[in-house]
Amino acid sequence: MWPDFFDHTALEAERFVKRLDGFSRGNAELERTEVIDFWAKIMEDHAEFIAHLLDPQEKALIAVSRKSADLFAKLRRDPDAKTKALVEGQAMVAFKTTATKGIEEGKIKSIIHPTLADHVRREAVKFVDELKRV
Repeated sequence: MWPDFFDHTALEAERFVKRLDGFSRGNAELERTEVIDFWAKIMEDHAEFIAHLLDPQEKALIAVSRKSADLFAKLRRDPDAKTKALVEGQAMVAFKTTATKGIEEGKIKSIIHPTLADHVRREAVKFVDELKRV
C-alpha cells in the first residue's frame, strides 16, 4: 500500500468521527464547502489510485483517471470551480459505474478488485448525494 492510502483512510475516519460527534449533539447538517473539500479530495485520491492500479495498456482509462484527479484538485483550490462540483461528481459516478462493470466482466485490465471498484463507486454516489442535500 502507498503511504497516501493510509492518509486517505485516516481522512475518511476523521470525517466519520466528526459526523458522529455532530449527530450525537443533534446536528446532522452538512456544510457545502466542507462537503466539496472533503469529497473532492477523496475523488482526487480515488482517481490517482485507479490510474496506478490499471494495466499500463489501459492508456485511455489512465488518462481519464489522471484528468479526473486534476479536476477534483482544482475543485479544492478554486472557489469558482466549486459550482461545477455536482457535474463533476455525477461524471465520476458514471465513470466509476462503467469501470466497475468493466472490471467485474473482465473487460478492463487491472489489479483492482471488484469489491474495491464498487466501494469507490459508492463513495462517488455518496458525494453526489451530499451535494444535493446542501
